[in-house]
Amino acid sequence: MRMFRQALLSLLACVALPGAAFAYDASAMVVSTKGSLPLILTVPHDGAEPLDALPARTKGTVVRDAGTRELAERVATLLEARLGKRPYIVVARFSRKYLDANRPEQEAMESQDALPAYRAYHDQITAYIAEIKTKFPAGALMVDVHGQSGDPDTTFRGTRAGLTAKTLLGRFGQPALQGEKSITGVLASKGYPVHPAVGAESLREDPRYAGGHTVATYGSHQPQGIDAIQLEFGRNHRANTRLAEDLADALVVFMTEYDLLRK
Repeated sequence: MRMFRQALLSLLACVALPGAAFAYDASAMVVSTKGSLPLILTVPHDGAEPLDALPARTKGTVVRDAGTRELAERVATLLEARLGKRPYIVVARFSRKYLDANRPEQEAMESQDALPAYRAYHDQITAYIAEIKTKFPAGALMVDVHGQSGDPDTTFRGTRAGLTAKTLLGRFGQPALQGEKSITGVLASKGYPVHPAVGAESLREDPRYAGGHTVATYGSHQPQGIDAIQLEFGRNHRANTRLAEDLADALVVFMTEYDLLRK
């Protein structure tokens, strides 16, 4: 009888707590490093970790942006070597197969058991941006690092046609986004085709890569945001062993030209 009661209690517990099988440490699904520059690098799509037994998503893109975490971390190391200071970094470790951190909450997952990992990622970004705004009230930059294979020989900028970099545009105009000393402008000078083109009259961006949920949430058009740029590096660009060095150079040129290193 005692064994029967124990078995019955165990069964009732499983029925009452159907999500218990999906318990995981949400904080362990995010890698973050506090910085000392007015710059934050975010990487939502290079994770490979499953969220326990959650089933894979059946809708939306599930492809991994391979190499984007390594790119962001190498850039941070290079910037520290050159400037003596590091950017803030937030990286999602969870696989995009189960959770897409660059989507609104209601579109990011198909199981609410993924919600703690989603919120752990965005809560860390929110906390770092609040700290950055306090430490660097005159301005700061987010770069959301992505990869794409639709056009493997092009790197695309996404700001929702300048909206998410509203403060930057207001202070310095279009050259800050697509001039020779913009981030993509410096990359173009090093041989990387970029879109929009350097010197283009319009801020219009490719609609596939025009800026997702992250830059739309944390961009400077938001009261608590900072200037935010999404960069979609083509597959062949990510395969270039010099990309991290070239991106670090581009960030130094940009931050020097647009006053971020004087803060």
